[in-house]
Amino acid sequence: MSKLFRALLIILSIMLPAGIHCEVVDRIIAIVNDDIITLKDVERFVHVEKQGKYTSVNEYLRNLELKERIDIFISDLLIKQQARKLKIDVSDKEIEGIIENIKKQNLITETALREQLKKENITYKNFQEGIRMNVLRSRVVSRVISPEVKLTESNLKEYYNKHIEEYREEEYRLKQIFVSRQKQDAAQRAMAAYKLLSEGTSFEEAAKEFSDDPSAKTGADIGYVKKEDLMPQLKEPLALITPGSYTQVIQTPYGFHILKLMEVKKSDTLPFETVKDAIHEKIVLDESQKRYKEYIDKLRKSSYIEVKI
Repeated sequence: MSKLFRALLIILSIMLPAGIHCEVVDRIIAIVNDDIITLKDVERFVHVEKQGKYTSVNEYLRNLELKERIDIFISDLLIKQQARKLKIDVSDKEIEGIIENIKKQNLITETALREQLKKENITYKNFQEGIRMNVLRSRVVSRVISPEVKLTESNLKEYYNKHIEEYREEEYRLKQIFVSRQKQDAAQRAMAAYKLLSEGTSFEEAAKEFSDDPSAKTGADIGYVKKEDLMPQLKEPLALITPGSYTQVIQTPYGFHILKLMEVKKSDTLPFETVKDAIHEKIVLDESQKRYKEYIDKLRKSSYIEVKI
């Protein structure tokens, strides 16, 4: 799932401020071929950032004008129109599978995810639709642009040799203390848990007292997690410790984590023939994304687009 996830999720994650809804009257602001775009359509425009993380509205849109936001929306609408022509669809089951992977990457529960979405003023439905858009975009790119990328066996072997460490699988067995950001004193609670640990309290007891993760009731054990599935904020501290030790408090968009590394399972480097198809897919995807802007420009030139602002 993690490789599929990385292949599907493309850069850009934005949602226009929910506060605008009560300040403006809905109106048509653009026409794209047979589709009409209203101001509220743009306000509900949600994307999912690469690696499954979404930025805050203010952080991303601070310096953007409405016209620029509409341009992004139009680009995605053109992709949706192409997807309809090509009969490309994304099932609800696929969307839920990606969301499950997002939770796994960030070591969070369904409750923590929904709390973070609420904090960002993003509805769960819009979150799902943002993911759906990214998958559609990726599939259109794969259907239309990817066939133009030609690779030889030599190209694939060269990539494999340069990135050999990426093909050594590694899994961590972890225990976790997680304090949800929704608690007003979340940072203080996480530091209190860390203080208990430093004073000799067992990880399991500290988790029972402070952790919001359901695993707190069963020894804080969250099982094995592939290293490649972890977000960087969690992966980097784990690389600095040895089995039996725990990290300092780690802050993520969802809250505060303390991870205890129980065991590391390593495997041999996967042989080239085993990963050849995955390498081909990755190189094609990377190259296709480079050509994406050219493709959108062609769609714009061949479409009827009228912006009314």
